[in-house]
Amino acid sequence: MQSQPNIIERVHQGNLTGLNIAGLVRLSFETHPDRETSGIPMTGGDINNRDEQEALCRKYVESRGGTYVGTYDEPDTSAWKKKRIKQEDGSYIYRVIRPVFEGMLSDLKKGSTESEHFTPAEGFGKTTHVDGSVVYDIDRLTRDHRHLEDAIEVVQYYHRPILDIRGSLDLLTDNGRSAARYVLNARASSSTDTSRRLRDSHLSRAKRGIPVGGNRAFGWAEDKRTIVDKEAWQIKAAARLLLAGVKASTIIRKWNAAGRRTTKGNPWSRRTFVLMMTSPRMVGYRVYGPMDQPHHTRYLTDDEGNPVKGQYPAILDEHTWHSVVALLAGPDRPEGHADIGKLKYMLSGILRCGNCGGKPTGGAQPNNRYTYQCKYNDGGCGNCGSGNAIDGLVTKLILARLEAERIEVETQPWPKADELKALNATKANLLAQFKENPDMGPHIWPEVRKKEAAIAALVKERSTHAKKHAAPKSNNMAEMWPFLEVEQRRAIAAQLFEAIILQPATKGSNRFNPERLQVVHRQG
Repeated sequence: MQSQPNIIERVHQGNLTGLNIAGLVRLSFETHPDRETSGIPMTGGDINNRDEQEALCRKYVESRGGTYVGTYDEPDTSAWKKKRIKQEDGSYIYRVIRPVFEGMLSDLKKGSTESEHFTPAEGFGKTTHVDGSVVYDIDRLTRDHRHLEDAIEVVQYYHRPILDIRGSLDLLTDNGRSAARYVLNARASSSTDTSRRLRDSHLSRAKRGIPVGGNRAFGWAEDKRTIVDKEAWQIKAAARLLLAGVKASTIIRKWNAAGRRTTKGNPWSRRTFVLMMTSPRMVGYRVYGPMDQPHHTRYLTDDEGNPVKGQYPAILDEHTWHSVVALLAGPDRPEGHADIGKLKYMLSGILRCGNCGGKPTGGAQPNNRYTYQCKYNDGGCGNCGSGNAIDGLVTKLILARLEAERIEVETQPWPKADELKALNATKANLLAQFKENPDMGPHIWPEVRKKEAAIAALVKERSTHAKKHAAPKSNNMAEMWPFLEVEQRRAIAAQLFEAIILQPATKGSNRFNPERLQVVHRQG
Protein backbone atom coordinates (compact mmCIF):
# COMPACT_ATOMS: atom_id res chain seq x y z
CA MET A 1 0.00 0.00 0.00
CA GLN A 2 1.29 3.43 -0.95
CA SER A 3 1.95 6.03 1.75
CA GLN A 4 -0.48 8.94 2.05
CA PRO A 5 1.99 11.58 0.70
CA ASN A 6 2.38 9.45 -2.46
CA ILE A 7 -1.44 9.36 -2.78
CA ILE A 8 -1.49 13.18 -2.83
CA GLU A 9 1.18 13.20 -5.55
CA ARG A 10 -0.72 10.63 -7.60
CA VAL A 11 -4.03 12.45 -7.24
CA HIS A 12 -2.33 15.67 -8.32
CA GLN A 13 -1.49 13.89 -11.58
CA GLY A 14 -5.17 12.97 -12.05
CA ASN A 15 -4.83 9.30 -11.09
CA LEU A 16 -7.48 8.09 -8.61
CA THR A 17 -7.00 4.38 -9.23
CA GLY A 18 -7.78 2.29 -6.16
CA LEU A 19 -9.02 5.26 -4.11
CA ASN A 20 -12.41 5.54 -2.39
CA ILE A 21 -13.80 9.04 -2.88
CA ALA A 22 -16.96 10.52 -1.29
CA GLY A 23 -18.84 13.52 -2.65
CA LEU A 24 -20.09 16.60 -0.79
CA VAL A 25 -23.38 17.93 -2.19
CA ARG A 26 -24.50 21.27 -0.76
CA LEU A 27 -27.93 22.68 -1.63
CA SER A 28 -28.02 26.41 -0.98
CA PHE A 29 -30.74 29.03 -0.53
CA GLU A 30 -28.37 31.64 -2.00
CA THR A 31 -28.60 30.75 -5.69
CA HIS A 32 -29.57 33.23 -8.39
CA PRO A 33 -33.27 32.54 -9.15
CA ASP A 34 -33.11 33.73 -12.77
CA ARG A 35 -29.89 32.20 -14.06
CA GLU A 36 -31.39 29.08 -15.58
CA THR A 37 -33.67 31.12 -17.82
CA SER A 38 -31.70 34.35 -18.25
CA GLY A 39 -28.75 33.06 -20.21
CA ILE A 40 -26.33 34.11 -17.44
CA PRO A 41 -23.47 31.55 -17.28
CA MET A 42 -23.87 29.18 -14.35
CA THR A 43 -21.25 28.73 -11.64
CA GLY A 44 -20.83 26.24 -8.84
CA GLY A 45 -22.89 28.53 -6.67
CA ASP A 46 -25.87 28.02 -8.97
CA ILE A 47 -25.90 24.22 -9.32
CA ASN A 48 -28.58 23.56 -6.74
CA ASN A 49 -29.77 20.09 -7.67
CA ARG A 50 -28.61 17.21 -5.51
CA ASP A 51 -28.78 14.48 -8.16
CA GLU A 52 -27.00 16.65 -10.75
CA GLN A 53 -24.11 17.44 -8.41
CA GLU A 54 -23.79 13.81 -7.33
CA ALA A 55 -23.86 12.50 -10.92
CA LEU A 56 -21.16 14.93 -12.05
CA CYS A 57 -18.94 14.10 -9.06
CA ARG A 58 -19.37 10.35 -9.60
CA LYS A 59 -18.52 10.69 -13.31
CA TYR A 60 -15.40 12.69 -12.47
CA VAL A 61 -14.13 10.11 -9.94
CA GLU A 62 -14.86 7.04 -12.05
CA SER A 63 -13.33 8.57 -15.20
CA ARG A 64 -10.02 8.78 -13.33
CA GLY A 65 -10.11 5.22 -12.02
CA GLY A 66 -11.48 5.97 -8.55
CA THR A 67 -14.48 4.49 -6.73
CA TYR A 68 -17.37 6.72 -5.69
CA VAL A 69 -18.49 5.39 -2.29
CA GLY A 70 -21.29 7.80 -1.38
CA THR A 71 -22.41 11.34 -0.66
CA TYR A 72 -22.46 13.79 2.23
CA ASP A 73 -25.81 15.57 1.84
CA GLU A 74 -25.95 19.20 3.04
CA PRO A 75 -29.43 20.61 2.25
CA ASP A 76 -30.42 24.31 2.42
CA THR A 77 -27.13 25.38 3.95
CA SER A 78 -25.30 28.68 3.65
CA ALA A 79 -21.52 28.42 3.28
CA TRP A 80 -20.90 32.00 4.42
CA LYS A 81 -23.79 33.34 6.52
CA LYS A 82 -22.80 33.49 10.20
CA LYS A 83 -24.98 32.76 13.22
CA ARG A 84 -24.65 34.17 16.71
CA ILE A 85 -23.56 31.57 19.29
CA LYS A 86 -23.69 32.21 23.03
CA GLN A 87 -20.64 31.12 25.00
CA GLU A 88 -20.60 29.70 28.53
CA ASP A 89 -19.36 33.03 29.90
CA GLY A 90 -22.33 34.83 28.33
CA SER A 91 -20.37 36.38 25.45
CA TYR A 92 -21.18 35.73 21.79
CA ILE A 93 -19.19 34.57 18.78
CA TYR A 94 -20.26 34.47 15.14
CA ARG A 95 -19.64 31.34 13.09
CA VAL A 96 -20.81 29.61 9.92
CA ILE A 97 -22.60 26.49 11.13
CA ARG A 98 -22.11 23.42 8.90
CA PRO A 99 -22.29 20.10 10.79
CA VAL A 100 -22.30 18.06 7.54
CA PHE A 101 -19.11 19.70 6.26
CA GLU A 102 -17.42 19.30 9.64
CA GLY A 103 -18.55 15.67 9.82
CA MET A 104 -17.00 14.99 6.41
CA LEU A 105 -13.66 16.49 7.49
CA SER A 106 -13.73 14.39 10.65
CA ASP A 107 -14.36 11.23 8.58
CA LEU A 108 -11.49 12.08 6.23
CA LYS A 109 -9.12 12.44 9.17
CA LYS A 110 -10.12 8.97 10.41
CA GLY A 111 -10.35 7.43 6.93
CA SER A 112 -13.83 6.05 7.67
CA THR A 113 -17.35 7.28 6.89
CA GLU A 114 -18.86 7.50 10.37
CA SER A 115 -20.89 10.70 10.00
CA GLU A 116 -24.67 10.40 10.24
CA HIS A 117 -24.94 12.66 7.19
CA PHE A 118 -23.18 10.20 4.86
CA THR A 119 -25.37 8.35 2.35
CA PRO A 120 -23.55 5.28 0.93
CA ALA A 121 -23.62 4.47 -2.77
CA GLU A 122 -25.11 1.18 -3.91
CA GLY A 123 -22.93 -1.73 -2.81
CA PHE A 124 -21.33 0.12 0.12
CA GLY A 125 -22.20 0.09 3.82
CA LYS A 126 -22.88 3.05 6.05
CA THR A 127 -19.33 2.79 7.36
CA THR A 128 -16.65 2.29 4.73
CA HIS A 129 -13.05 3.26 4.06
CA VAL A 130 -12.62 6.69 2.45
CA ASP A 131 -9.46 8.24 0.97
CA GLY A 132 -10.69 11.66 -0.11
CA SER A 133 -13.66 13.77 -1.18
CA VAL A 134 -14.91 15.63 -4.24
CA VAL A 135 -17.17 18.68 -4.76
CA TYR A 136 -18.56 20.34 -7.84
CA ASP A 137 -16.91 23.71 -7.24
CA ILE A 138 -15.17 25.75 -4.54
CA ASP A 139 -18.55 27.44 -3.92
CA ARG A 140 -19.98 24.06 -2.95
CA LEU A 141 -17.11 23.44 -0.52
CA THR A 142 -16.97 26.74 1.38
CA ARG A 143 -17.05 30.52 1.33
CA ASP A 144 -15.75 30.85 4.87
CA HIS A 145 -12.03 31.32 5.56
CA ARG A 146 -12.10 29.25 8.75
CA HIS A 147 -13.65 26.31 6.93
CA LEU A 148 -11.16 26.63 4.06
CA GLU A 149 -8.28 26.41 6.52
CA ASP A 150 -9.91 23.35 8.11
CA ALA A 151 -10.10 21.71 4.68
CA ILE A 152 -6.46 22.63 3.93
CA GLU A 153 -5.43 21.04 7.22
CA VAL A 154 -7.08 17.74 6.20
CA VAL A 155 -5.22 17.73 2.86
CA GLN A 156 -1.86 19.03 4.07
CA TYR A 157 -1.46 17.15 7.35
CA TYR A 158 -3.74 14.11 7.00
CA HIS A 159 -2.96 13.64 3.29
CA ARG A 160 -6.60 13.25 2.27
CA PRO A 161 -7.29 14.90 -1.12
CA ILE A 162 -10.28 17.26 -1.51
CA LEU A 163 -10.98 17.85 -5.20
CA ASP A 164 -13.38 19.85 -7.32
CA ILE A 165 -14.43 18.80 -10.79
CA ARG A 166 -14.22 22.28 -12.35
CA GLY A 167 -10.55 22.85 -11.51
CA SER A 168 -11.06 26.08 -9.57
CA LEU A 169 -9.92 24.49 -6.32
CA ASP A 170 -6.43 23.07 -5.80
CA LEU A 171 -5.59 22.20 -2.20
CA LEU A 172 -2.89 19.68 -3.17
CA THR A 173 -0.01 22.14 -3.62
CA ASP A 174 1.28 25.24 -1.84
CA ASN A 175 0.59 27.44 -4.86
CA GLY A 176 -2.89 25.94 -5.22
CA ARG A 177 -3.72 26.59 -1.57
CA SER A 178 -2.57 30.21 -1.88
CA ALA A 179 -4.73 30.60 -4.98
CA ALA A 180 -7.70 29.00 -3.19
CA ARG A 181 -7.43 31.59 -0.42
CA TYR A 182 -7.41 34.38 -3.00
CA VAL A 183 -10.40 32.93 -4.89
CA LEU A 184 -12.33 32.44 -1.67
CA ASN A 185 -11.65 36.02 -0.63
CA ALA A 186 -13.11 37.24 -3.91
CA ARG A 187 -16.16 34.94 -3.59
CA ALA A 188 -16.74 35.97 0.05
CA SER A 189 -16.49 39.62 -0.93
CA SER A 190 -19.07 39.00 -3.65
CA SER A 191 -21.40 37.37 -1.08
CA THR A 192 -20.97 40.34 1.26
CA ASP A 193 -21.73 42.80 -1.55
CA THR A 194 -24.80 40.80 -2.56
CA SER A 195 -26.02 40.73 1.03
CA ARG A 196 -25.54 44.49 1.36
CA ARG A 197 -27.40 45.13 -1.91
CA LEU A 198 -30.27 42.95 -0.74
CA ARG A 199 -30.45 44.79 2.60
CA ASP A 200 -30.45 48.15 0.80
CA SER A 201 -33.12 46.90 -1.59
CA HIS A 202 -35.32 45.65 1.25
CA LEU A 203 -34.93 48.93 3.14
CA SER A 204 -35.75 50.96 0.02
CA ARG A 205 -38.92 48.91 -0.54
CA ALA A 206 -39.85 49.22 3.13
CA LYS A 207 -39.49 53.03 3.09
CA ARG A 208 -42.00 53.14 0.25
CA GLY A 209 -44.35 50.84 2.12
CA ILE A 210 -44.15 48.08 -0.48
CA PRO A 211 -45.41 44.80 1.06
CA VAL A 212 -42.93 42.03 1.72
CA GLY A 213 -43.04 38.86 -0.39
CA GLY A 214 -43.89 35.34 0.73
CA ASN A 215 -47.21 33.99 1.91
CA ARG A 216 -50.06 36.43 2.29
CA ALA A 217 -50.88 37.70 5.76
CA PHE A 218 -54.21 36.71 7.30
CA GLY A 219 -56.69 39.47 6.56
CA TRP A 220 -55.17 40.50 3.22
CA ALA A 221 -55.41 38.97 -0.27
CA GLU A 222 -52.60 37.49 -2.36
CA ASP A 223 -51.69 40.95 -3.67
CA LYS A 224 -50.75 41.84 -0.02
CA ARG A 225 -52.78 45.06 -0.35
CA THR A 226 -56.48 44.20 -0.57
CA ILE A 227 -58.51 43.49 2.59
CA VAL A 228 -60.30 40.12 2.78
CA ASP A 229 -63.55 41.21 4.43
CA LYS A 230 -64.39 37.88 6.07
CA GLU A 231 -60.95 37.55 7.65
CA ALA A 232 -60.82 41.23 8.68
CA TRP A 233 -64.17 40.78 10.46
CA GLN A 234 -62.72 37.72 12.23
CA ILE A 235 -59.70 39.75 13.42
CA LYS A 236 -61.87 42.63 14.66
CA ALA A 237 -64.14 40.20 16.50
CA ALA A 238 -61.11 38.57 18.15
CA ALA A 239 -59.83 41.98 19.28
CA ARG A 240 -63.21 42.83 20.83
CA LEU A 241 -63.33 39.50 22.66
CA LEU A 242 -59.78 39.90 23.98
CA LEU A 243 -60.55 43.37 25.29
CA ALA A 244 -63.74 42.01 26.86
CA GLY A 245 -61.69 39.54 28.91
CA VAL A 246 -61.90 36.40 26.75
CA LYS A 247 -58.70 34.33 26.77
CA ALA A 248 -56.78 33.82 23.54
CA SER A 249 -56.99 30.04 24.11
CA THR A 250 -60.80 30.24 24.08
CA ILE A 251 -60.85 32.17 20.80
CA ILE A 252 -58.37 29.76 19.21
CA ARG A 253 -60.36 26.73 20.35
CA LYS A 254 -63.58 28.11 18.85
CA TRP A 255 -61.88 29.08 15.58
CA ASN A 256 -60.45 25.59 15.15
CA ALA A 257 -63.76 23.96 16.09
CA ALA A 258 -65.50 26.07 13.44
CA GLY A 259 -62.98 24.98 10.80
CA ARG A 260 -61.32 28.39 10.51
CA ARG A 261 -57.74 28.00 9.32
CA THR A 262 -54.59 30.03 8.73
CA THR A 263 -53.58 31.17 5.25
CA LYS A 264 -51.54 27.96 4.95
CA GLY A 265 -54.58 25.84 5.78
CA ASN A 266 -53.34 24.87 9.25
CA PRO A 267 -55.23 24.92 12.55
CA TRP A 268 -54.53 27.94 14.69
CA SER A 269 -51.91 27.68 17.46
CA ARG A 270 -51.37 30.22 20.21
CA ARG A 271 -48.08 31.36 18.68
CA THR A 272 -49.59 31.88 15.23
CA PHE A 273 -52.59 33.72 16.71
CA VAL A 274 -50.45 36.03 18.87
CA LEU A 275 -48.05 36.84 16.02
CA MET A 276 -51.01 37.65 13.77
CA MET A 277 -52.86 39.85 16.29
CA THR A 278 -49.71 41.73 17.42
CA SER A 279 -48.33 42.31 13.93
CA PRO A 280 -47.77 46.02 13.13
CA ARG A 281 -49.49 45.28 9.81
CA MET A 282 -52.80 45.32 11.76
CA VAL A 283 -52.56 49.12 12.04
CA GLY A 284 -51.08 49.59 8.57
CA TYR A 285 -47.43 49.91 9.63
CA ARG A 286 -44.76 48.55 7.28
CA VAL A 287 -43.35 45.45 8.97
CA TYR A 288 -39.54 45.61 9.06
CA GLY A 289 -36.70 44.73 11.42
CA PRO A 290 -34.65 41.90 12.92
CA MET A 291 -36.51 38.67 13.55
CA ASP A 292 -35.20 38.43 17.13
CA GLN A 293 -37.06 41.60 18.18
CA PRO A 294 -40.56 41.39 19.72
CA HIS A 295 -42.98 41.07 16.83
CA HIS A 296 -45.06 44.15 17.72
CA THR A 297 -41.91 46.35 17.61
CA ARG A 298 -40.88 45.26 14.13
CA TYR A 299 -41.94 48.21 12.02
CA LEU A 300 -40.05 50.92 10.15
CA THR A 301 -40.01 54.54 11.34
CA ASP A 302 -39.11 57.70 9.46
CA ASP A 303 -36.55 60.32 10.50
CA GLU A 304 -39.07 61.88 12.92
CA GLY A 305 -39.77 58.55 14.60
CA ASN A 306 -43.21 58.11 13.04
CA PRO A 307 -44.24 54.65 11.79
CA VAL A 308 -43.97 54.21 8.02
CA LYS A 309 -47.33 53.26 6.53
CA GLY A 310 -47.48 50.25 4.26
CA GLN A 311 -49.26 50.16 0.90
CA TYR A 312 -52.16 48.35 2.54
CA PRO A 313 -55.06 49.52 4.74
CA ALA A 314 -55.23 48.93 8.49
CA ILE A 315 -57.70 46.50 10.04
CA LEU A 316 -57.51 47.72 13.67
CA ASP A 317 -57.26 51.26 14.99
CA GLU A 318 -54.09 52.10 16.93
CA HIS A 319 -55.75 52.28 20.37
CA THR A 320 -57.32 48.84 19.95
CA TRP A 321 -54.09 47.34 18.61
CA HIS A 322 -51.94 48.73 21.43
CA SER A 323 -54.47 47.35 23.93
CA VAL A 324 -54.35 43.91 22.28
CA VAL A 325 -50.53 43.98 22.25
CA ALA A 326 -50.52 44.85 25.95
CA LEU A 327 -52.75 41.85 26.70
CA LEU A 328 -50.89 39.35 24.53
CA ALA A 329 -47.29 40.57 24.61
CA GLY A 330 -47.05 43.38 27.16
CA PRO A 331 -44.49 43.41 29.98
CA ASP A 332 -47.17 42.77 32.65
CA ARG A 333 -49.10 40.02 30.87
CA PRO A 334 -49.80 36.78 32.78
CA GLU A 335 -46.93 34.36 32.18
CA GLY A 336 -47.32 30.88 30.75
CA HIS A 337 -50.42 28.90 31.63
CA ALA A 338 -50.71 29.76 35.32
CA ASP A 339 -54.52 29.98 35.05
CA ILE A 340 -55.03 26.89 32.91
CA GLY A 341 -56.67 24.93 35.76
CA LYS A 342 -58.95 27.84 36.63
CA LEU A 343 -60.62 28.46 33.29
CA LYS A 344 -63.35 25.81 33.32
CA TYR A 345 -65.21 26.96 36.44
CA MET A 346 -66.21 30.50 37.32
CA LEU A 347 -64.93 30.65 40.90
CA SER A 348 -61.92 28.33 40.83
CA GLY A 349 -59.14 30.12 42.67
CA ILE A 350 -61.48 33.01 43.63
CA LEU A 351 -63.45 31.07 46.22
CA ARG A 352 -61.87 30.90 49.68
CA CYS A 353 -62.18 28.09 52.23
CA GLY A 354 -63.66 29.32 55.52
CA ASN A 355 -61.98 26.47 57.38
CA CYS A 356 -58.31 26.71 56.32
CA GLY A 357 -58.13 29.74 54.01
CA GLY A 358 -57.26 27.64 50.95
CA LYS A 359 -58.55 28.17 47.40
CA PRO A 360 -61.09 25.50 46.37
CA THR A 361 -61.07 24.58 42.69
CA GLY A 362 -63.72 23.00 40.48
CA GLY A 363 -63.95 19.32 39.65
CA ALA A 364 -66.39 17.49 37.38
CA GLN A 365 -69.07 15.14 38.73
CA PRO A 366 -71.59 12.86 36.91
CA ASN A 367 -74.70 14.32 35.21
CA ASN A 368 -73.08 17.69 34.35
CA ARG A 369 -72.55 18.47 38.01
CA TYR A 370 -69.36 19.83 39.56
CA THR A 371 -68.04 20.68 42.99
CA TYR A 372 -65.63 23.18 44.47
CA GLN A 373 -63.19 21.41 46.79
CA CYS A 374 -60.29 22.55 48.96
CA LYS A 375 -58.04 19.72 47.74
CA TYR A 376 -55.70 17.82 50.02
CA ASN A 377 -52.92 17.60 47.41
CA ASP A 378 -52.86 21.41 47.29
CA GLY A 379 -52.50 21.64 51.06
CA GLY A 380 -56.27 22.03 51.61
CA CYS A 381 -58.63 20.54 54.19
CA GLY A 382 -61.15 18.79 51.94
CA ASN A 383 -63.97 21.30 52.44
CA CYS A 384 -66.31 21.17 49.43
CA GLY A 385 -69.65 22.34 48.09
CA SER A 386 -71.90 22.07 45.04
CA GLY A 387 -70.41 24.13 42.23
CA ASN A 388 -73.72 24.45 40.39
CA ALA A 389 -75.44 25.88 43.47
CA ILE A 390 -72.55 28.18 44.42
CA ASP A 391 -72.18 29.63 40.90
CA GLY A 392 -75.96 30.13 40.71
CA LEU A 393 -76.03 32.08 43.97
CA VAL A 394 -73.00 34.20 43.08
CA THR A 395 -74.45 34.94 39.63
CA LYS A 396 -77.62 36.33 41.25
CA LEU A 397 -75.51 38.52 43.52
CA ILE A 398 -73.45 39.78 40.54
CA LEU A 399 -76.50 40.67 38.45
CA ALA A 400 -78.20 42.37 41.36
CA ARG A 401 -75.09 44.43 42.11
CA LEU A 402 -74.61 45.42 38.48
CA GLU A 403 -78.27 46.35 38.11
CA ALA A 404 -78.00 48.57 41.19
CA GLU A 405 -74.76 50.27 40.17
CA ARG A 406 -75.49 50.52 36.40
CA ILE A 407 -71.81 50.20 35.45
CA GLU A 408 -71.21 51.88 32.11
CA VAL A 409 -68.99 50.67 29.30
CA GLU A 410 -65.64 52.49 29.35
CA THR A 411 -63.73 53.22 26.16
CA GLN A 412 -61.15 55.66 27.46
CA PRO A 413 -58.11 56.15 25.22
CA TRP A 414 -54.71 56.23 26.82
CA PRO A 415 -54.10 59.90 27.70
CA LYS A 416 -50.31 59.96 27.16
CA ALA A 417 -50.14 58.82 23.53
CA ASP A 418 -48.90 62.24 22.37
CA GLU A 419 -46.21 62.29 25.08
CA LEU A 420 -44.89 58.90 23.94
CA LYS A 421 -44.93 60.04 20.31
CA ALA A 422 -42.93 63.16 21.20
CA LEU A 423 -40.33 61.12 23.10
CA ASN A 424 -39.87 58.77 20.15
CA ALA A 425 -39.44 61.74 17.84
CA THR A 426 -36.84 63.30 20.17
CA LYS A 427 -34.92 60.04 20.32
CA ALA A 428 -34.97 59.74 16.52
CA ASN A 429 -33.69 63.33 16.22
CA LEU A 430 -30.81 62.61 18.63
CA LEU A 431 -29.80 59.53 16.64
CA ALA A 432 -29.93 61.55 13.42
CA GLN A 433 -27.60 64.15 14.99
CA PHE A 434 -25.15 61.42 15.96
CA LYS A 435 -25.23 60.01 12.44
CA GLU A 436 -24.33 63.43 11.02
CA ASN A 437 -21.69 64.21 13.68
CA PRO A 438 -20.32 61.12 15.54
CA ASP A 439 -18.02 63.38 17.58
CA MET A 440 -21.10 64.49 19.51
CA GLY A 441 -21.57 60.94 20.84
CA PRO A 442 -20.44 61.69 24.44
CA HIS A 443 -23.17 64.34 24.68
CA ILE A 444 -25.88 62.59 22.67
CA TRP A 445 -25.83 59.03 24.10
CA PRO A 446 -26.62 60.02 27.72
CA GLU A 447 -29.66 61.88 26.42
CA VAL A 448 -30.68 58.91 24.29
CA ARG A 449 -30.56 56.63 27.35
CA LYS A 450 -32.74 59.07 29.31
CA LYS A 451 -35.31 59.15 26.51
CA GLU A 452 -35.27 55.36 26.21
CA ALA A 453 -35.92 55.00 29.96
CA ALA A 454 -38.84 57.43 29.74
CA ILE A 455 -40.20 55.61 26.68
CA ALA A 456 -39.99 52.24 28.47
CA ALA A 457 -41.87 53.65 31.47
CA LEU A 458 -44.64 55.03 29.27
CA VAL A 459 -44.95 51.76 27.33
CA LYS A 460 -45.41 49.90 30.62
CA GLU A 461 -47.98 52.47 31.74
CA ARG A 462 -49.85 52.03 28.44
CA SER A 463 -49.87 48.26 29.02
CA THR A 464 -51.33 48.70 32.51
CA HIS A 465 -53.99 51.09 31.18
CA ALA A 466 -54.97 48.64 28.45
CA LYS A 467 -55.34 45.77 30.93
CA LYS A 468 -57.39 47.91 33.32
CA HIS A 469 -59.86 48.94 30.63
CA ALA A 470 -60.06 45.46 29.10
CA ALA A 471 -62.31 44.15 31.91
CA PRO A 472 -65.87 43.54 30.64
CA LYS A 473 -68.32 46.23 31.73
CA SER A 474 -71.92 46.70 30.63
CA ASN A 475 -75.17 48.34 31.74
CA ASN A 476 -77.19 45.41 30.38
CA MET A 477 -75.37 42.49 32.00
CA ALA A 478 -78.47 40.36 32.64
CA GLU A 479 -78.99 39.95 28.89
CA MET A 480 -75.27 39.47 28.17
CA TRP A 481 -74.53 37.00 30.99
CA PRO A 482 -75.58 33.75 29.21
CA PHE A 483 -73.29 34.63 26.30
CA LEU A 484 -70.16 35.46 28.33
CA GLU A 485 -67.21 33.09 28.46
CA VAL A 486 -66.16 31.64 31.83
CA GLU A 487 -63.10 33.90 32.00
CA GLN A 488 -65.30 36.98 31.49
CA ARG A 489 -67.53 35.92 34.36
CA ARG A 490 -64.45 35.30 36.46
CA ALA A 491 -63.16 38.79 35.72
CA ILE A 492 -66.46 40.34 36.79
CA ALA A 493 -66.58 38.31 40.01
CA ALA A 494 -63.00 39.28 40.85
CA GLN A 495 -63.81 42.92 40.17
CA LEU A 496 -66.92 43.03 42.39
CA PHE A 497 -65.94 40.84 45.35
CA GLU A 498 -62.98 41.05 47.68
CA ALA A 499 -63.61 37.47 48.74
CA ILE A 500 -66.24 34.73 48.48
CA ILE A 501 -65.88 32.41 51.46
CA LEU A 502 -67.18 28.84 51.58
CA GLN A 503 -67.85 27.71 55.15
CA PRO A 504 -67.72 23.99 56.10
CA ALA A 505 -70.92 21.98 55.70
CA THR A 506 -73.13 20.96 58.62
CA LYS A 507 -72.84 17.25 59.39
CA GLY A 508 -75.77 15.13 58.26
CA SER A 509 -76.99 17.57 55.56
CA ASN A 510 -76.99 16.48 51.89
CA ARG A 511 -78.32 19.73 50.40
CA PHE A 512 -76.24 22.84 49.86
CA ASN A 513 -77.06 25.54 52.39
CA PRO A 514 -76.78 29.08 50.92
CA GLU A 515 -75.78 30.36 54.36
CA ARG A 516 -72.44 28.59 53.88
CA LEU A 517 -71.40 31.42 51.50
CA GLN A 518 -70.05 34.64 52.94
CA VAL A 519 -69.45 37.47 50.44
CA VAL A 520 -67.10 40.41 51.01
CA HIS A 521 -67.86 43.17 48.50
CA ARG A 522 -65.04 45.17 46.97
CA GLN A 523 -65.28 48.85 47.86
CA GLY A 524 -64.64 51.73 45.46
